[in-house]
Amino acid sequence: MSNVINAQHWILENKTTFDQPINLNYGSKDATFILEDVKYDLNDSKLLKKGELLIESLFFSNDPAQKGWWSKQPGYVAPSPPHSPAPSRGIAKVIKANSENYKEGDIISSNINWATHNIIPEAQFGTYKIDPTRFDSLTKYLSVFGSTTLTAYVSAYKYAELTDPENSQDKVFLVTGAAGAVGAVLVQIFAKVFKAKKVLAVAGGDEKVKYVESLGNGNVYGLDYKSKTYKEDFAKAIGDDKIDVYVDQVGGEILDHASFFLKDFGRIVQVGTIAGYNDISKAAFKAYSNVVTKRLSIRGFIVSDDREQFPQIIQHLSELIKSGVIDASKIKETVVDGSGENFKKVPELWNGLFSGKNTGKYITRVTSDPNIK
Repeated sequence: MSNVINAQHWILENKTTFDQPINLNYGSKDATFILEDVKYDLNDSKLLKKGELLIESLFFSNDPAQKGWWSKQPGYVAPSPPHSPAPSRGIAKVIKANSENYKEGDIISSNINWATHNIIPEAQFGTYKIDPTRFDSLTKYLSVFGSTTLTAYVSAYKYAELTDPENSQDKVFLVTGAAGAVGAVLVQIFAKVFKAKKVLAVAGGDEKVKYVESLGNGNVYGLDYKSKTYKEDFAKAIGDDKIDVYVDQVGGEILDHASFFLKDFGRIVQVGTIAGYNDISKAAFKAYSNVVTKRLSIRGFIVSDDREQFPQIIQHLSELIKSGVIDASKIKETVVDGSGENFKKVPELWNGLFSGKNTGKYITRVTSDPNIK
């Protein structure tokens, strides 16, 4: 058995912008990424410095936020420099460790980069061991208890600023990106925990509309933004009501339209602006005058702002799931194959985020080991 690991790394060769899609023409000098071969000699005593881990990637988390990590524009995290590994969060297995805290075989969640194998510092922010026996699949750590679920939770419980969230039977909520990883949890929280009067859930296509409507107790109204009758359907669903809280992940035209239906002093919680991630002009808020005339509040946030509360949040989520108030089986996953030869398609697979290929949490499987679920 060889003691040399032949790894592959996707390198961020040219930084991108929000004005254009990533360049997937790998033969071009302007390609966003290039694929490099990297060797790790397990017999090399100098392979790992103190506190370093050699890991094997199992699953990548596909997130729109990665576009910002690769961008030329400054963001909420330090941007990755050109000619460095393309960052990605995910699940990995420790192959070798120079550490007192980790050992061979440990399963971890961390920023593992787009690599089949990689060396990372154990002290890297967001690195922690996970229990592989807790769920039927490791991917649950990216979906049910991943950052997207935490984002949904703090959107509802903190940033919506509801004075009495458990007594919201007269409230009307709007959620865009409702069939995605954040949206599907949010719809359940508003519909089943807050027991809302109505949850308007915007998704793309008939199948996703049916899915989001299944997340409530008859109080979820699915709306297909791709439909020619979207605005008419929206008006019919909302009737004479007005929106109390709007949690938006899209921006642009959908935000423009929805802002006319908010109550005076209503609140917009801005999670993302995915409409503009490949064309910034499509994220423009052209109906901004509604902020003044309706005296609206808009609050943006990054989920890591609340990381100190994550243990308590996870505990509460666990209770809600155990009691059946939140149905974990409804938190869907779309897992695509990036193992073996398909590792060459990792950027294309990620790019599926912008064409609606996923329902729920979007994950790339990197391992080809059939025993790892």
